[in-house]
Amino acid sequence: MQYFDKSMYGYFADNVSHLPDTNKCISYYGREISQRLFFRHCDTLADYLRSLGMGKGKNVVLCLPNIPDAIISYYAINKTGAVVNAVHPLVTGQALYDLITGMDAGAAIVFEDFYPKYADYLKNTEIPIIVASAADYLPALYKPFYKLATRKNTKNIPYGDRTVRFYDVVSGKIAFETPETPYPDIKGDDIAVYMHSGGTTGASKTVMLSNDAFNCLADNALALIGGKPVNDKDGMLMVMPIFHNFGLGICMHTTICAGGKVVLMPKFEPKRACRLLKSANATFISGVPNMFAKMIDSGLFKGKYIKRLKHCYCGGDKLSNSIKDRFYEATKAAGNPIRLNEGYGLTEAGICCVNTPEHYREGSLGKPLKNTRFGIFDDNDNPLPPDTVGNLCISANTLMTGYYRDKEATKAAFFEYDGAKWVRTGDMGRIDKDGFVYFVDRRKRVIKIAGNNVFPQEIENVVNKVAGVKRSCVVAMSAEGKPAVRLIIQPMEGTDEKALEKAVRDEIAAKLLKYAMPRVVEFREKLPLTQIGKVDYRKLETTGGENA
Repeated sequence: MQYFDKSMYGYFADNVSHLPDTNKCISYYGREISQRLFFRHCDTLADYLRSLGMGKGKNVVLCLPNIPDAIISYYAINKTGAVVNAVHPLVTGQALYDLITGMDAGAAIVFEDFYPKYADYLKNTEIPIIVASAADYLPALYKPFYKLATRKNTKNIPYGDRTVRFYDVVSGKIAFETPETPYPDIKGDDIAVYMHSGGTTGASKTVMLSNDAFNCLADNALALIGGKPVNDKDGMLMVMPIFHNFGLGICMHTTICAGGKVVLMPKFEPKRACRLLKSANATFISGVPNMFAKMIDSGLFKGKYIKRLKHCYCGGDKLSNSIKDRFYEATKAAGNPIRLNEGYGLTEAGICCVNTPEHYREGSLGKPLKNTRFGIFDDNDNPLPPDTVGNLCISANTLMTGYYRDKEATKAAFFEYDGAKWVRTGDMGRIDKDGFVYFVDRRKRVIKIAGNNVFPQEIENVVNKVAGVKRSCVVAMSAEGKPAVRLIIQPMEGTDEKALEKAVRDEIAAKLLKYAMPRVVEFREKLPLTQIGKVDYRKLETTGGENA
């Protein structure tokens, strides 16, 4: 397998060195940031972080939404040799404090708008705080309005020696002593990012990802955006969060290392996303099903600019036929009948397989990317034949190094087979004779009824195709002391629930084993969703999942 023995910063710089420094790498509400400005601000921030003592053996908490400051910070921290400790910006103040103190962070870069909820916790730390604003890189016309709208939350931030403004640092307004020592020699297997994940077992874990994990992903996935040459005439609408492997690895690192630009949205708004496709000349979109559904529902996913789209990819959750069909209808009407291609990945291994125009099979997740192997194994790590459901495992040059301070979980995640290192995904799947990969369900979600495996995802796939169903979720329940299926449906507005239940039961009876028939079918106005728009089955399992 191919590896790149360098930092993410070095890989980016090397890959765009053939382009003029006027090439744009970020588009942000009409402001386009050139490679020249990007590297100047990135290098200044890296020097400042080194003046604070950041380098190898350190980590910097990065708690920002999708704004230019976040991307600049990723590469600046990486250049110093420190690890990016990627944190969801909606995290609570207590959780942020625990991550800073529990992981011995050396500094933190936080979002100005959310500072009030962090304030009481940050003052109890002794680390330097850099405060970034969504206004930092806004066009001059927008800045006053944004600052006025957010003044209530930002006016009492205690700026001083320990707390500074991000833009004051990168623009040279803050004087500091630049370290005389050279930048460290950063290797491909050095850890680049700590990413907080549900883990392959469902328990919360911190995944350690190396420079090679992201650089190899960018190389493996280059074909997904058309290969080289790419420049700022191509752009990726970046809605997926930067603290998520999909957003960081594909939307950001793969795109800008190829020479394209990322089109940023701090908060997803479907109508604005459609307008950005037009105004920022975005040619690629990567997102989750719910995002595409909302863009189509907005009524603005149409027109000549849709004709410019080259590739659109969807992951993170099961993509329904309804969304695929509606997407195809919209692109076909615009004169560009491209597909919405479904793929698969996980934090521990990056994006690993995807349907493409060249290799597409309905219902599958596509074929593996280059330098990536999929296998189906039994519980003793023995390979299973094609079209047999079993444990879905991956061998690739993008695998995580392991889980932070958890040797036992790391050991349990990996195994050796056929001279290669494999990671257990925690998912059940199958691979057909032609090499197309199919997801069946999360291993932890499987319901055992009368000795038979019942897969909630399989039931949901059938139910979601029934006219009148918007979303569904299957969870286990106990009936007369025995496990059974409980089906929760969010119907389309105006649907007759009694008729819909009959249609659903008829479809399950026709397509699945009798054990998949739900004991209870209930209807809810809304189902709870995760931050990236997936149905939050864990909330429905543990709390009953009140309406979102």
